[in-house]
Amino acid sequence: MVTAEERVLELGLSIPDYANPPYGKRYGPMKPFHRIGNLLELSGLTPENRAGDRLNPGIVGVDVTIEEGYAAARLTAIHTLGMIRYAIGSLDNVKSLSRALCFVVAPPGFELLHEVSNGASDLFLDVFGDEIGSVGRASIGSTTLSRNNCFELWLSLECHPEPGE
Repeated sequence: MVTAEERVLELGLSIPDYANPPYGKRYGPMKPFHRIGNLLELSGLTPENRAGDRLNPGIVGVDVTIEEGYAAARLTAIHTLGMIRYAIGSLDNVKSLSRALCFVVAPPGFELLHEVSNGASDLFLDVFGDEIGSVGRASIGSTTLSRNNCFELWLSLECHPEPGE
């Protein structure tokens, strides 16, 4: 059986390191994650790299195509993998993804939010497989997000107990 960390190597993913520099400088004081026992709650992540460069900023369906929104969601999921590593050391410590809250900037009446959010869900399935990577998800239309990002993801997951628990 291939592990999540092995799968990342097979896919050739470049996952950011959130330990250096510390998370949160651009957006002010915030907690990057919170662990309660085996539950890990991540703060929102966007398709913005550590230097602040954004992928496909704007409004999906106006400035950004669905395909570009999908790519932004996929990149956000890759960033989320970096935050998971920062929080629990290894992607192999993930027991199951639980809930994904996906925010998509879109105009009123835009009904294809799920097609954008699939970019994140498909990446999680690619890395973790069906059993661990299937996640309950909500796709929510938003009028704007910080720094004009087109997508933001909040993720909750179950992780294996810390050593000694």
